[in-house]
Amino acid sequence: MEKIVFKELIELFLHTSIYEIKKECEVPNINFKFGEDGFLLFQNIMENPFVLKDAWTPNIGQKDIDFLIFHSNDDTLTVQIEDSIQFFQYLTDITNSLIKLRNEYHDHSSSRNLAMQILRRIWLRMGIEDFQNVNYFLGKQLSFLINRTLDTLDIELVHELQEYKILKRTEVNPTWDESTRSMIFTIKNNESYYELPHILYDIDDNDICYIYAVQSSKHEKDKKIERELYKINKGIEDTNVHPSKVLSLFFFIRELEKKNITKIRIPSIQILSYHYHELLSKQAELDFQKAKINITRFPNSSYEKRKYDIQKSWHDRVYNKEDKISSLKTEELIHLAYRILEHYPDMQIVNDINLQGDYLDIRIKSFSSKKH
Repeated sequence: MEKIVFKELIELFLHTSIYEIKKECEVPNINFKFGEDGFLLFQNIMENPFVLKDAWTPNIGQKDIDFLIFHSNDDTLTVQIEDSIQFFQYLTDITNSLIKLRNEYHDHSSSRNLAMQILRRIWLRMGIEDFQNVNYFLGKQLSFLINRTLDTLDIELVHELQEYKILKRTEVNPTWDESTRSMIFTIKNNESYYELPHILYDIDDNDICYIYAVQSSKHEKDKKIERELYKINKGIEDTNVHPSKVLSLFFFIRELEKKNITKIRIPSIQILSYHYHELLSKQAELDFQKAKINITRFPNSSYEKRKYDIQKSWHDRVYNKEDKISSLKTEELIHLAYRILEHYPDMQIVNDINLQGDYLDIRIKSFSSKKH
């Protein structure tokens, strides 16, 4: 299994990632402010670079350090690094832990490419409090990766509902997603298949489950099962939440119960998320306009037709959607948590709202209802 090396990761950060971040290549600009220990570390690595036999390595120079210094006071959010060695060690351990996790799921990624993705994107997961203590944030991200509580490499049967079987699987998310993992439930019988919305989650060392999103599946919906799902809304005044999300979250909470996990935390905001989706929207519009021009110039090209279809699909998904996505990840997610109570009165949730922080904290007091 490939691994990233501490020196190599620092060189990638200074040689490549800091430029991508400051120029807003995909992700929002943020400042990184290092103390004297950081610049001593950079100087040492510049004088004693990482060397890999028969491979190119991104050795850093004074110009890279000067770029970091010159761009550390932009009018944007700032990450203050108090302990530079711990900061980069966390990032190294996060990269290697993700490599190991992906290998377990038979996804064999290049260590260097994965390191560059993490160095560019992991900041998208930061909340307000995380900017005040970045090493605590990184330690938490590492604990998420190491935790295997709900991991399953196989598809498992978790429930049977009349003639339908409820199956579950877990997946490792791309690095741009809000969390490390997703749990996905599927309803199926011999004739029909319906994938419920994905639960994006993580679990920390204290057995607190963080739910970051409940995202609708891209798979085509079976109309027969869809009609059955809407029966969940019977007798419910507020039907704004799709019943598939209600059912998906319900099954997920049951899986938590099996592992004696009773604490759920819903982040109120990932502070860079909105601008990140603004950048995605802007780039999607540029790429779509290029695709339209190319399909006009080459109307008989199957390659350009495929590119156009891909760009149109992505454009439809993200263009001018930053407000909607923000709402789905905050107000609607919290609303969904309350909505479950309307269906399962035996499940009692006590909401401890941390007004000073980033989260809505929920405790599951009991879960004895067998209603569906």
